[in-house]
Amino acid sequence: MLFSRSTEYAIRTLVYLAMNASESHRIGIKKMAKDLGFPEHFLGKILQDLAKKRVVVSSKGPHGGFYMDDDAKNRSIISVVEIIDGLGFFDQCGLGLCECNEDKPCPIHKNYQIFKGDLFKLLSEKTINDMKEDLIKGVAFMNFE
Repeated sequence: MLFSRSTEYAIRTLVYLAMNASESHRIGIKKMAKDLGFPEHFLGKILQDLAKKRVVVSSKGPHGGFYMDDDAKNRSIISVVEIIDGLGFFDQCGLGLCECNEDKPCPIHKNYQIFKGDLFKLLSEKTINDMKEDLIKGVAFMNFE
């Protein structure tokens, strides 16, 4: 597993919102949790973090719920990873060695640096909206129950 469960849930929730919600059609936590198969309480904490960082818009009341504005839909995946988990993964040794660096590399250091660089580039370029479009075009799959 590359991402923490929180980051996985956040990314999947954002794509779900990009596809299904709007300012005039907000979606509540109960429906999202059911549709995505996520624990409601855990999803609530993730959405609270995303709302604080202005990635999602939240409103309370009988017509309340969540949605994303266009700026948020154009947010890169790396920015979501940074909000939820931080970017420490990109500074870590692939073998978990504390002393691994350019001067004292572990056996996979050079290859792992390339992998991390390519992954960072991919996540920096790919947006929530790109993921939504891939799903709409049918070139990708994500299960929404």
